[in-house]
Amino acid sequence: MEIERSPELLKREDLAELYAGSVQRLHEYFIQGQGEKWKELYNIEKPLAVALCQGGAMHYHDGVNGIKDFDVWFFYPFNKKHLPYRTIWNWDYKNPKFGRHPSIPGYAGRKVDVLVRSIKNYTDNDPVKTIHQFLQFENTASSRELAKKAVVMLNPESLLGQVAWYKQKI
Repeated sequence: MEIERSPELLKREDLAELYAGSVQRLHEYFIQGQGEKWKELYNIEKPLAVALCQGGAMHYHDGVNGIKDFDVWFFYPFNKKHLPYRTIWNWDYKNPKFGRHPSIPGYAGRKVDVLVRSIKNYTDNDPVKTIHQFLQFENTASSRELAKKAVVMLNPESLLGQVAWYKQKI
């Protein structure tokens, strides 16, 4: 099915699949590929929080937005040098219930964008508070854009599906 925005509702198992596929994609770069140089500063396997953001998160929360693609963000504590914040890793989420976007070539399903951020404002062992601190106090283009929509927790697993943020004016 080709449709610009999928109206299908996201379930917890979909969120778990998005998380697992995104972890695999990051491992391909940071653990098995060119990103190995970061392992001295960052443990890529230990993010502060992982979340579905933007339109997919809005749709999970309100069921109205529709899903064009998925944006999965990994947040890490800043350590001397920022992670590659302009790089976006992609993978193909081939769950047929969401169809594919007709204007995004090369994907059998929905494109998933995977992004990493090393952040200065965070709280150890409190991923939701960390998300709030990033959105409210980092004052970056990314934090301002993400704050306009929604954030749904993917990891830690105990928070899977929790809406951590819904569009607010800051």
